[in-house]
This record gives sequence, C-alpha cells and structure tokens, in this order.
Amino acid sequence: MHVRDATESDLGFLVELEGICFPASRRSTRRSLRHSLISAGQRVLIVEGAQDAVPLGAATLFYYKQTLRLYSIAVLPKHRGSGAGHLLLQHVLAEARARGCTRVSLEAESSDERLLQWYRRYGFCESGMLEDYYAPGESAYRMVYRLPGGEAAPWPIAGNVIVVDRLDRWPMMEIPGVEVVGADVYLTEDRFRNSERFHVLNLCSSYKSHTVGYYVSLLGTARNQRILPTVTTVNDMRNLAIAQRVVEEIDAYLVERLNQSGLGEFEITVLLGYTPDAKYSDLGRKLFALFQLPFFTLRFGRGPDGDWRLRKVSVLNLSHVLLRHPEQVRPALTAYFDRKRHRRTRLKHYRYDLAILVNSEEKTPPSCPDALRLFRRAAEQTGFAVEFIGKMDYRRISEFDALFIRETTAIENHTYRFARHAYTEGLVVIDDPWSILYCSNKIYLHERLTRGRIRQPRSWLLRKEHLSGPLPPDMVYPVVLKLPESAFSLGVFRVDDYDQLRERLRTMVERSDLVIAQAFLETTFDWRIGIMDQEPLFACKYYMARGHWQIYNWNQTAAHDIIGQHETIALGAVPPAILKAAVKSAGLIGDGLYGVDLKEVNGQACVIEINDNPNIDEGVEDKLAGESLYLRIMQSMFNRIERERNRPRYLV
Repeated sequence: MHVRDATESDLGFLVELEGICFPASRRSTRRSLRHSLISAGQRVLIVEGAQDAVPLGAATLFYYKQTLRLYSIAVLPKHRGSGAGHLLLQHVLAEARARGCTRVSLEAESSDERLLQWYRRYGFCESGMLEDYYAPGESAYRMVYRLPGGEAAPWPIAGNVIVVDRLDRWPMMEIPGVEVVGADVYLTEDRFRNSERFHVLNLCSSYKSHTVGYYVSLLGTARNQRILPTVTTVNDMRNLAIAQRVVEEIDAYLVERLNQSGLGEFEITVLLGYTPDAKYSDLGRKLFALFQLPFFTLRFGRGPDGDWRLRKVSVLNLSHVLLRHPEQVRPALTAYFDRKRHRRTRLKHYRYDLAILVNSEEKTPPSCPDALRLFRRAAEQTGFAVEFIGKMDYRRISEFDALFIRETTAIENHTYRFARHAYTEGLVVIDDPWSILYCSNKIYLHERLTRGRIRQPRSWLLRKEHLSGPLPPDMVYPVVLKLPESAFSLGVFRVDDYDQLRERLRTMVERSDLVIAQAFLETTFDWRIGIMDQEPLFACKYYMARGHWQIYNWNQTAAHDIIGQHETIALGAVPPAILKAAVKSAGLIGDGLYGVDLKEVNGQACVIEINDNPNIDEGVEDKLAGESLYLRIMQSMFNRIERERNRPRYLV
C-alpha cells in the first residue's frame, strides 16, 4: 500500500467514501470535497492498494500556522484491519513534523470508545469535550497529538533560520536558537512553504537575479516571512544613485564622522550592524538600519566641491567575511537574532506635480498616444500640473509629487529604478516598486496566489537538476514553461511531450535557476480585469491571436495577426467568480493599478497572472467607461498624496 495526494479525478471515490463511512449529518458535500482538493490550505490524501492501485481510504487535512487538523479519515469497511488506516495516520503525523507543526488535532465521537482507543494508541489525548458537536446529543472529544518533546518542535520554535547555498559548506558554527538549512531545503520543504513564522537570514553566495539566493529572498517575501535581505533591497543597492539617497538620511552625522577620520577616502565594512573597527560601531549600526544587507562595504570619497559622496557599495558573501573577519561572524549572527526589531527610517514627503513616464519609441506601450492625452486631461481636471518625462529625466524626480509610469515595466530596466528612486524621494508612485518586483516574477506570483488560496493552473517548479533527474511524477502534458520574468508572451513556451520539455528546459535554465511549468488550459479568450484600490475598473476579453494558443503571436509580421481581438464587457456582466478572484488576487499584491488575467474553466475562475502595468488604450479598456476611467485613476493618485501628507513613510 502507498499514500498519494488526491486529484479531482478522485472526487467520485471521495463522495462514495463519505456515503459509506459517515451518517448523513456528518458527510462532506461534493462541493466541499472539491474545495478541499483545490484549496491551498487543505490537503486530501488517498491510500491505495499495492498491486492494483485501487483507493482504499482517504484523509482530509486542514493547515494552520502551528497546527495540522485531521478533519476526516476513513477506510472502506472491507479494507479495515489491512493497515490502510495506520498508513494514513502515520503519513499525517509525518506531514505535521515536516511542516514544523507543534501538534495535530482532530475530533472524535465521544461515545465511540473503540475509535478513541485507536487514536490513543498513536499518542492522541483528549483535550476537551465538544457538546452537541455533530448534532443535538452527539458530542465529540477534541484530541491532540503533540510532537515528541512536548510543545517543542525538532527545530527552533522561534523560527530563526539561516539559509546557505550548501549545508556542507557551512563552517559548523552553532548559533543559539537558530537552524541552518540549505537553499534546496528552504525552497522545497512544506514547513517553510506553508508557514509565516520564520525569521530568515539569507546568506547564499549571490543575490543576483535568477540565482538560488535571489529566489530565497523572493519566495521568503511571498511567504510573508521576515527575510534579510529582501530582493527590493538588493536591487536598490545595485543603483548608486538610490544608495546615495539612502545615506543622505543620516547626512549630517555621516559627514561629521567621516571628517573625523582625517582621510580623503573612507571605507567601512558592516557585518549585521557590527564593524571590524570598534570605533565606528555606532556608524555601522546606523548604516545597517538603512541598508538592511547582511554583510557589505561602503566606500566614500570627496567630490570636486569637497563634499563626501558614496563611491561604491559592495555586497559581501559569507566566504569572504569568514576569510577576512572570522572571529566576528558568530557574535554578529548571535546578536542579530537576539534583536527584537530593527529601526525603520522615516523619509520626507512632498506635494502636487505629476510626472508621467513614457517612451515614444516603445512598440507596445501600455497606453497609446490618445490614451496619454486623456490621462493628461483627467489629471489636470483633478488638480495636477502634468509633465511627460523620459528615461533621461531620472535626476528630476524630486521636482514632482507623484510618478505615473506608462512605459512597460521590468526589474532590469530604468522603470524599476525610477519607481524606487521616486519612492525614496517621497513621491506617490504607480506602479510602485514592490508591485513591479512582485508582478514581474511568475514564481513569486504562484507562491503568493497559492498562499492566498487562489485557483491557478496546476504548477511545478523545475530546476537544472531535472535535466538529469526525474521530472515531477504528476506532470501532465501539454504544459506551458515560463521564465520567471517574462511579459507579452515572451519567454513563455508550450511543450507537448517529455522530449520537447527537456529540450526547451535546457535553454531556459541557462537564463534562470528556476522555471515554472503550468498545466495548459485551452480557452478561446482570457479575461482581463483592471483593478485599482482593490476595486474593479474595467473588464475585457482578450482573444487568442489567429491560429495561435496565446494572445500574442510574435512569429507573425502583420499587426492584426500578432495580437488577437478584444471585447470590452460591462462590469455587471462579468461572472461574479471572475470579479471576486481578480479583486482578491490583486489585493495580495497591494492597492495599486493592476490587470488580472484569468481563464474561465467549467464556470470557475483560474488566475493566470497579475500585471502591474496593465494596458489602458483609447477605444479598448475605456470603451464603456470613457473619460471617467482616466478620472478615477487620477483621483486615486491625488487622494494618495493627500493621505501621504499626514503620515510617515518608511524605507523597507
């Protein structure tokens, strides 16, 4: 016998099992069982016979932060005594350990002594009586299994974790209350994927885009875990202009300390707030509070006017630090995890001019020239002085109160730098840098949507190791392979069999350590729901390009063949499930301007992706709402400035 995850094809068996094993008042409905099969917060297990793979029984699990609840367990009567129930329950307990749970709970009928004894044999104990739990006069005991060691889990309950590339390269130093794991374990184990309680220090050797270290930070953020460094921080520190604006927050203090050095150039190394030179420890703590990188070196020099300027930011890896400062690493790590919180630095705020970032040479901009004119008119009616700016206006950002990006965004180009720089200057920004960062990466979106219990295509994460090892056993064809950061259908490929997948994956892993594979869902169109302030703005149907499986077909040369047709739909005519899923999905990212792409499959909404910079073109997205669509967006930006005037902003 063996245990596997249930699929939607098992729904008929699960309904039959409920009918045979439970009285009518206790049976889960077909709808409830289907929800358990697709929910990110639940899991259904099937125990099968060893020879014929016939289902013998099932268990339904509910996941909570530190508790796994065994909601239901049942075995067909003719197979009871075969060990099927034992195997299921052992699998449940192993799952609890793997996820970092401190206990497993369940409810059992108080009058069924045989059942209660069965659970007791495995270590479950009654923790309370639930009167009239099933029905009037039908009570239950709540029973709890505590993991070995009482309340303590076999890893630090505080959730302090250091992640390294490879565990065999860790220098074997022990940090009190801290677990050290390899990146492969952190990325794949359920206990890290399904809990927010971890405080993660990412000490992988590189944080560059698409490396393992990059994904540790990215997925840590998606899991709502406290992680250092964030991908946002790493990207910021690659830009010297943003880094310079950050250090200006302590400009007066910094200049005083650098002048005291008596040097023409000054370099300081910071290890989690500590410095090798103790006389600069106060400066190190302030710089760490600003930069929030584990290990880094800053180099300052004097400009032509004699003022101190930041010349270079160097992010240091663990190997370098152990070589140069071996005696200070352990104390720095210990002190870091002992701190309760880190100070966040307040930034100044500004008011009332709007910059709209555009690129007149872009072939597929998010707004056409006519739409840009409508945006300008709406902004002026709202109360903005408007100026269209371009890539070369980067240093002028501080002249404005708000930045509206109407150029295709990407982490690797200037749009992200504009957004992040504008935020540090105190501007209201659409699209904000976090939305750009999170929406641009499909792996982050998958993880975030999964945690939000949003229905998506069935997905698998593939790595270079899958080229030489087995693929996930439950993978079905055709599948769509996606580079994490891809847009307008670029970097997205359909493969129909094992050989095609291997061939395509071989080229894709040269660009990214992780590739996401998703089950192909064939529909004639995709829904696009525009969202702002977590409310729907517009709805469109985007049809597939002629003779193609995507909206865009870049193999064509004629414009009418590259992009499929479109249809604007009144919000009141959109299926409620589509609107609900779109609003909920966008809310997982923020309250900015988003375009949520969905497919409708068997009457259910399936979210494909969330776009931080959705198309708004004259005659398409605004076809029904007209100028009120533009006014609504501009009014939202105006209201944000008004709100920001009266509250502090923080660099995170």
